[in-house]
Amino acid sequence: MSEQFKLPTRGFVFWPVCTGDSTTIVIKPGVVMQLDLHHLAKADGSDDPAWAVVDELVRLLPKKNGRPYLSLFALTHPDKDHILGFQELLKQVTIGEIWHTPRIIRDWVDDNDLCDDAEAFYQEVHRRRKAVIANPTDVKAGDRVRIIGHDDILNEDRYKAFPTERTSHPGTSITIVDEVDLADCFNAFVHAPFKVDAEDTRNNTSLSLHVRLSDGDGQGEALFFGDREYPTLKQIFEATEAHEEYGNTQYLMWDVMIAPHHCSKKAMFWQEDGEDEEKFKHDIMDFFEKYRKDDAYIIASADADFTDVVGHNPPHGKARKKYEAIVDAGHFICTHEHPDEDNPKPVVFEVTAEGLSKRGLAAVTGLASVVSAVASSRGTMAPPTQQVGFGRVS
Repeated sequence: MSEQFKLPTRGFVFWPVCTGDSTTIVIKPGVVMQLDLHHLAKADGSDDPAWAVVDELVRLLPKKNGRPYLSLFALTHPDKDHILGFQELLKQVTIGEIWHTPRIIRDWVDDNDLCDDAEAFYQEVHRRRKAVIANPTDVKAGDRVRIIGHDDILNEDRYKAFPTERTSHPGTSITIVDEVDLADCFNAFVHAPFKVDAEDTRNNTSLSLHVRLSDGDGQGEALFFGDREYPTLKQIFEATEAHEEYGNTQYLMWDVMIAPHHCSKKAMFWQEDGEDEEKFKHDIMDFFEKYRKDDAYIIASADADFTDVVGHNPPHGKARKKYEAIVDAGHFICTHEHPDEDNPKPVVFEVTAEGLSKRGLAAVTGLASVVSAVASSRGTMAPPTQQVGFGRVS
């Protein structure tokens, strides 16, 4: 099975890793980004349908100096189902650059319960922080690190000398990866975490990105929210629309969206203060649908055991039904149902000069009307020429 799998030349890969997140983004040939990791090691001959992601990356990544080379690893938040296998990845693969939010630092300082892989991740970014501060003008591959988001913890003495050019905030784009300017083919727009997220739950401090891959005139756009829940998802859309003059609403458009928190109902069912029970929140689904492009797909990175039993973890059946209502039939894909539950395979979207397509299907069509409508409503599809934003939301 795995021997036949190949990464796309440019595109998004969603791995079947049970209920957890592992997304590989091929920015261009030789430049690969991994967003989160849920590596499930398997013995030879195992009939476990989950894929061992680290093993696949070791096999598939380009080689530098004889070792597999990953240009970028980004972590949305340090929960086990998003970081499992990091120690093994670090052992077998050279990672050029790491992106993380301040949450990993706060969790370490506050002595919160971190899994072994999250502790290893903290130690690695701590090592990289010291390397960057020691030689800020010539940071070598393998030492590079970027901190994304606001947090007062970054004002502490140990971070005061950390160069501001290696930090990013909500409302700005990142186009440089591993010291290479990729503006012609890659744009990662930071939606969150906001400053007000700092002391929220880990889920609601998740790094949230809009990633655009380009091949000439062809584009593919994806939204990643980590494990955010309804209030902080709503905040992202409202804050972006409130600063529409910056042109940032273009970064809400999506061809592919990974369902927040593994298709949790908490993305759209919520109990407000003073309410007796959770209620369906139409506004967040309206936002999702408003910015959905033609032929868009929603990915649930989860087992196929959808349920609504009180107290059960996601994936939730109620959430699935709401997502299925805003995309075409067959465009909601659970990673452990693709193409079937007995033999799941990675869900792959490729970006070419013709646009985005799901592997095995023709390129997306019918985008012109959406692009035209959006362009007329905001003036232009082009990104701002300067990095502007609303990063001081508090």
